[in-house]
Order: sequence, then structure tokens, then C-alpha cells
Amino acid sequence: MKRLEDLDEVELDSLMRTAAHAVEWAFHDQGVEKPLFALVIFNDPKIGQYIGNCRREDIIKALRETAERMARNQDVRRN
Repeated sequence: MKRLEDLDEVELDSLMRTAAHAVEWAFHDQGVEKPLFALVIFNDPKIGQYIGNCRREDIIKALRETAERMARNQDVRRN
């Protein structure tokens, strides 16, 4: 079994695209309209790999907002 950091660019690209399709399929399978998403994978927290279906700028905004909420130990409440 390979470690994430042992994958070459082609293998990593294929794996990340497969994971992104799985995210899209999971929401579609539940009848949820296609959400924007960013999937971040890492072994070393300083080196993350990501894939998403939206603009890089939007991913950055969403990650910052999420990190700030996590740092304050806040959750988004559902009705």
C-alpha cells in the first residue's frame, strides 16, 4: 500500500478526481443539489492536497471561515 506522498502526479490526480466524483455522487444519490466543495487530504498538516469544483478564491474564503469557527469551537446549528 502506498503512502500519499509516494504517489506520482498522475496517480495523485487520478485518485483526487475519483474522490471528487465520489463526493458529487454521494450528494446526488441523496437528492441534494450539487454543492460547491473542496476536499483536502493530508498526511502532514503542512502539505495538503486538494480538489474542488469551485474557484480557488471561494475555496480560500470557505476554508478561512471554517478555520475561524473551528478555532472558536463553534458549530453551525441546523434547525
